[in-house]
Amino acid sequence: MEAFKPDLIIANCPGCTFFLDRWQYVIAEMEGKTYGKNGYGIPVLTYEELAGLLLGYNPWDIGLQTHQAAVEPLLDKLGIEYIPDKKYKGVSGEDLGKPEQPLVLKSI
Repeated sequence: MEAFKPDLIIANCPGCTFFLDRWQYVIAEMEGKTYGKNGYGIPVLTYEELAGLLLGYNPWDIGLQTHQAAVEPLLDKLGIEYIPDKKYKGVSGEDLGKPEQPLVLKSI
C-alpha cells in the first residue's frame, strides 16, 4: 500500500478492518514507521462505514472515533462535515474522555 499512497483502505470484513487499522498503530509504536501522509495512518473503513458517510451520517455516530488511524484527513478530503469537539462525546453529550495519544502515529 505504501507505494500507492492510498487515501483509504476499504474492507468488507470487520475483522480485516480492525486488523489493518490496529496494526498500523502497533507498527508505528514498535518500528517508528507510519504509512499515511504526514505521520497519520491510512484510514481503514468497512464499506458500510463509507456508505454511511456518503449518505450523510455523522462520523462520530457511526463510531469512526474508535479507529486507530485518524479519519479526519479523509473526511476533509471528501468534504464531509464533522464537529471535532463532539468526537469523544456520548449520545447525551457527556464527555467520554479522550484516549491517550500514541507516541508515533499522529491523531487529531
